[in-house]
Amino acid sequence: MSGRKGKGLYTATALIVVVGTVKQAILLQTFATNSKNHHLKDFINKAVCEYNRLLFERKNRETFMQFHHKTLKDCKARAGFNIQVACSLIRDAWRKNAGRVDGLTVKFNVPRNCKTFNTKTNFFVEFGLYPRNRIAVPIIRNRNYQRFQRLIQNGWTCKTYGLTQDLHVVAYLSNTKEIPRRRNVLGVDINAKHLTVTVITPEGKILYQTYFGKQMWVTRKKIMARRSLLQSLNAKKLKQLGECEKNYVKTNLGHIVREIVGLALRYDADVAIEKLERFSPKGRRFNKTVMRIPFYQFRRILEQRCFDRNVYLDIVDSWHTSKWCSHCGAVGKGHSANYSLFKCKCGLIVNSDRKASLAVAVKSLLERKDGSNQTFQFSSRRVPVSGLVRPSEADKPGSVNPTRSADGKPTSLSCG
Repeated sequence: MSGRKGKGLYTATALIVVVGTVKQAILLQTFATNSKNHHLKDFINKAVCEYNRLLFERKNRETFMQFHHKTLKDCKARAGFNIQVACSLIRDAWRKNAGRVDGLTVKFNVPRNCKTFNTKTNFFVEFGLYPRNRIAVPIIRNRNYQRFQRLIQNGWTCKTYGLTQDLHVVAYLSNTKEIPRRRNVLGVDINAKHLTVTVITPEGKILYQTYFGKQMWVTRKKIMARRSLLQSLNAKKLKQLGECEKNYVKTNLGHIVREIVGLALRYDADVAIEKLERFSPKGRRFNKTVMRIPFYQFRRILEQRCFDRNVYLDIVDSWHTSKWCSHCGAVGKGHSANYSLFKCKCGLIVNSDRKASLAVAVKSLLERKDGSNQTFQFSSRRVPVSGLVRPSEADKPGSVNPTRSADGKPTSLSCG
């Protein structure tokens, strides 16, 4: 890639193409005989017992390799599973944040421990439960099966199958294709009440800002009030109300994702979101509010829609997106007392949600590689010393100065 000199963080002349990958999981229902179901049920029960034993033996500061070497030999001797199944259980147990589980989906890799074949009337998935013990499970030809076959014909690959607690099969599919990078970036900040979108150029100019999902939070608040009234009166209606809320959120997230991808195509922009992780508990009310944010479902729908429309989805680090000042580059306290305004010592006072979406977009721009093949990283200090986010001396104050070009001239992104 060759870049032009002058102002602008990312002004490239060559077309950049990246490889995009998307994953899906489809539940395939089975209709095996009673004898096969008996063997499968026995295998699942042993797998759950072994999984709980692995969770009990896990230590907090233990690395994966230490945990693997300590438990692999005992797991093979106790359960007698194939080596791939045992390694899969150990890996999942090390990642699991729980002390005990009641159900489990055991994964089988293709072709080492699982394979598929067709007969004149049925489609089978054959699992290697134990050494020299393989069971072929027939699949019901319903809509999920038709969707699975349609994806396989369209170039999707399935290298892993899972056996659930209900003795059904989960097909884990993936697809990869080349996606061209676009000039601008659309940053998305998701919170409990709405989603904020900001589109910026490599020069730092804000092209568009808006909110999505305000009506969804209002309706969910009414549903939550209704559920609190039915908590001790009618369990059947309470379950129906929960399903109604689930379907409502899923439908509205689909509409929001369609609007976001449409904006990305309109402004020739990539989409950037945060990589949110587990948070530390801070109180019952705060935990309840945060856990109701449908981030995982939103991300899954957004990944699929961006992949279908050839829009690159960038997952950026969530470090201090709500506390970083886009004007001076300092990391302050972030929200004000009412969580609606962002205040910085440099005098900047802006809407906190809009600033967070701007920070996500700026991070995506700064993490792109320039002509010197340097990858930008954020420092954990208040004012980073690496030159990623700081006022530029050559340009006007308030600009972001991530790096310098080969001739020593600064290349900056003005966000002030």
